[in-house]
Amino acid sequence: MSSSTSTPDSVQVINERKEFNQKLSDYLDVTNTLNSGLDYHIVSVFGSQSTGKSTLLNALFGTKFQVMNEAQRSQTTKGIWMGKAIMSGEAEAISDSDDYDNGSSISTKSSDEDAAVSVSVSPSKKKSGDDYLNVVPSSSHILVLDVEGTDGRERGEDQDFERRSALFALATSEVLIVNMWESQVGLYQGANMGLLKTVFEVNLSLFQTSGQASRSLILFVIRDHRGSASLDSLASTVIEDLDKHWESIAKPTEELKSSKISDFFDIQFFALPHKVFLPEKFSEQVNVLARRFTNAHSSAYVFKPEYHRKVPIDGWAMYANQIWEQIELNKDLDLPTQQMLLARFRCEEISGQSFKYFDEELAKLNQSKGGILGGTQVVPGFGESIKAIRSEALGQFDSLASRYHENVYLSKRKDLQSLIDTRISILYHAQLQALHKASLELFHSTITKAPEDSSFEQTVLSARAAAEGHFETGAKEATIDEEVFNYDEHRNRFTAELQTAEDQKKEEAIKKIVTRVGKRVSRIFAEDIDSFFVTPDEDTWRKVSDFFNATLRTVLSPYDGGKDFKVGATSDINKRGAHDIRKAAWVSLDSKLREITREDNVVMRLREIFENSFRYDKNGVPVVWKATDDIEGPYIKARDHALSVLPIFATAQFADGEKFEPDVIIDEDADDFSLRIRDTKLQEISTKFRRQADALYVDAKRSTSQSTAHIPFYIIVLLVVLGWNEFMAVLRNPFLILFAMMAGGGAYLAYCLDMWGPIITVTSVMIEKSSEIAKEKLRQALDVPVAPAHQSAVPGGSAIPLDDLTSSGERISVTPEKTEKDEEL
Repeated sequence: MSSSTSTPDSVQVINERKEFNQKLSDYLDVTNTLNSGLDYHIVSVFGSQSTGKSTLLNALFGTKFQVMNEAQRSQTTKGIWMGKAIMSGEAEAISDSDDYDNGSSISTKSSDEDAAVSVSVSPSKKKSGDDYLNVVPSSSHILVLDVEGTDGRERGEDQDFERRSALFALATSEVLIVNMWESQVGLYQGANMGLLKTVFEVNLSLFQTSGQASRSLILFVIRDHRGSASLDSLASTVIEDLDKHWESIAKPTEELKSSKISDFFDIQFFALPHKVFLPEKFSEQVNVLARRFTNAHSSAYVFKPEYHRKVPIDGWAMYANQIWEQIELNKDLDLPTQQMLLARFRCEEISGQSFKYFDEELAKLNQSKGGILGGTQVVPGFGESIKAIRSEALGQFDSLASRYHENVYLSKRKDLQSLIDTRISILYHAQLQALHKASLELFHSTITKAPEDSSFEQTVLSARAAAEGHFETGAKEATIDEEVFNYDEHRNRFTAELQTAEDQKKEEAIKKIVTRVGKRVSRIFAEDIDSFFVTPDEDTWRKVSDFFNATLRTVLSPYDGGKDFKVGATSDINKRGAHDIRKAAWVSLDSKLREITREDNVVMRLREIFENSFRYDKNGVPVVWKATDDIEGPYIKARDHALSVLPIFATAQFADGEKFEPDVIIDEDADDFSLRIRDTKLQEISTKFRRQADALYVDAKRSTSQSTAHIPFYIIVLLVVLGWNEFMAVLRNPFLILFAMMAGGGAYLAYCLDMWGPIITVTSVMIEKSSEIAKEKLRQALDVPVAPAHQSAVPGGSAIPLDDLTSSGERISVTPEKTEKDEEL
C-alpha cells in the first residue's frame, strides 16, 4: 500500500490473523469522512485470488491498493483493506434513454458504451427508500473494501476466512462487486458460486431475524471479455446458476421456500476488455462504470436508497467490529436491521438535543428563582415549572424520534426520561427536604405564637395539623409524575420527626410543670420541715414521711396523681413527668435535711432544747437562780435530754427501725440517704454542745454568787470622805450630773434584772482576752519564743477536782468540764 505524506492511502480493517483494527475510526477521521453522517457508501469486491480485484478498484475509484507482482503471482491482499475513493471531476450524465429502473432485465446503453454491454436484473417493482435518501449527492464519500481473494494457494483448503469475509462484506456493503474472468463463467469454484451460496444463506438468516429483506446489489464485472460470447449469454448462465443454487439452499421458514433471488438482491453485469491487450478500451469502459458510482441523477446510479445500511459513519467502525466479533465467535448473525441502526443513532442524537434543551431551561428557571433551586429553601411553583420543562423536552423528542423504529424509539425515550428524571430527582428530594424543614418550623412557630391562656394540648393538635397540611400540599405540588416520583419515604420520615418534635414539646411542657411543682414543693419544705425538728422525738421521721407523701399528693392532684399532665402526652411521658416530680421532691427534701443536720444548726437546736429545759420552767417562765438552789441537777438533766435527741438528727429512721429512704434514685453516687450525720461529726457536735452548755451552767453559778455579795460599811465611809470633792464637782457640773444619773439608772436597771453577773463575766473575759492578745503581740515584737504548755502532772489525763466557794465561803467541788469552761472563759 502506498501512502501520501499527510493521509494514508488505505487501512487494513481485518488482518490475515482475523484481528479487527481498533483504530479504524482514526482513518475515517484523517480522511475527513467521520463527520459525514449518512452521506457515504460502502463498496466491496471479492473474487478469486490474482484476478485483478485491487487493480480494478484502483482504476475504478482512484484508490491505491497494493497490486500483484506479475512475476511472482503470489497473494497481495491479505485480510480486508479499506480505502477512500478519489473520483476526479464530475461524471458525465448517462443518456436519458437508459432503461435501468424501468423494471426490464436488459437495457441498452448510450453511444459512449459501445464497447461494453450492461445487463440489469432487478425485481419487477422498484423499492423506494427513506425520504432523506431519495437523492444521494455525487459528492458522497465512497469507501471501498478490498477483500482477500478466494481459492488462494496460501490458505489452501482452509475456506474459513473466505466465508467469514463474505459474511462481513454482505453485512456492511451496499454494492458487492464480484470480479471474475470470462473464462470462469459456468464454473463452480472459479465463479465463486460456493461463496455466493454462503452469501445467500446469510442473507436469509438476516431476513428471518430482522423481519424484512436487507437488499444489496451484486455487480458481476466480467474481466477480459473478448466478445465471442455476448454479455447477455454470460449473464443468463450466471443467473441460471444463481437460481439453481438459490433453490438448493435451506430456507429457514415456510414463507421463504417460494422466494426468489430477486426478492433480496439486484444483480447487474458489466464487461471489461483485456487490460493488457486493450488498455485504452479498458480505461474507457472503467470510466463508464465509474459514472454509475458518481452520477446520482442517472437511472444507472448504483447506490439506491434501499441498499444503504443506515449506519452513521461515526458509528460504522463499532458496527463493523461487532459484526466481525459475532462472525469470529461462530454465532448466527443477529444483525440489527438498517432501520434499527439508524433509529438508534438518530434517537440518541435527538435525545442529546432534548436533554440539552432541558438542561438550559433548568438553568434559566434556577436563575429566575434566585438560584435557590436544589437548595434549602422551598421553591414556589416547583412542580408546575419543572413539569412544563420536562414535558417540553420529552415532547421535542417524541416529535422527532417517534417516526423511527418503535422499539428503539421507546427504548431511547425511556433512557431520556430516566436521564431527565434523575436530574429532577435531585431537585425533587431537595424540595421535599426543604418542605420537611419548613413544615417543622411551622409546627414550632405555631406553638410559640399561641396565646398563653390557650390549651396546650389543643395548640399542639392544631400545630401538627398545620404542619402536616403544609408538607402534604407542597409535596403533591412538587410531584410531577406519581408513577416516577414518590414521596412516601419522605412523608414517613417527616411524620416520624414531627412526632418526635411533638413529644419533645410535650416533654418540655411537662418539664415546666415539673419545675413549677418542684419549686412549690421546695417552698413548702423550706417553711414546714423545720417544725418537725424543734422538739424531735422517735416519731419525727414518720411525721416527715407522712408530710412528704401528703405534699406530693397535694401538688399532683391537679394532674390525676401524675397520670395525666393535660398536655396530650403518652402514658410513658406522663409517667416520666411524675417520676421527675417525685425525684425533685426527694432532692428538695434532701437539701432541706442537709441544712437542718448541718453541724452548727444541730448544735444550735441542741442548745435551744437545753435552754428550754434549763433556763425555763415547765410553764415557760425564765428561772432566776438563788444561792440556795440546786443548779447542777437541772443542768445535767437538761444536758442529757438535749444529747438524747442527737441520734434522731443523725439517722433517718422510724421508731420500728425501718430506714426512711427515697423510692427513686436521686443520685447514683450519693451516700446512704438515711445517714444524715456521720459518727465523727456526732462527736464534734456533742463536744461543741457540751462546751456551750457548760458555759451556761457557769453563768448561772456566777449570777448567784454576785447577787448575794455585801459591801462593808467602812468602804461606804471611805467613799464618802475621799470622794466628797469629786461628788461636789459633779453636783456643780450639769453634764456630770446628767451622766451620773444615766450611769446610776443603768446600774439600778442591771441590778433589778439580775444582770450584773453576766456583765461582770463578759467584762472579765474581754479583759483576759485583750491581755492575751497584747502579750502575744509583745512576744512577736520582741521575738520571744512561746513557752510550751504545762503538761498535766496526773498521768492519763486524770481529772483534778477544783474548788469553788459558796456565798458563805464553803468549798464546792467542780467537775473537770466546768473547770475547762472556766479556763476558756
